[in-house]
Amino acid sequence: MTAQGQLNSIRGTVAPRMTNIVRAVDVPNAAHWLVEENPRFVTAELMRFLKG
Repeated sequence: MTAQGQLNSIRGTVAPRMTNIVRAVDVPNAAHWLVEENPRFVTAELMRFLKG
């Protein structure tokens, strides 16, 4: 999860080190504090991840 609009730049940075990224998302309406700025979206994504 990244702040809104940051996914492509973050992916470019971590991709050489993390080669098995299956899913990545921008958190809408969030900048630095993802959970505080969009708790519903972050919770839904975490639940989706944990359920597999």
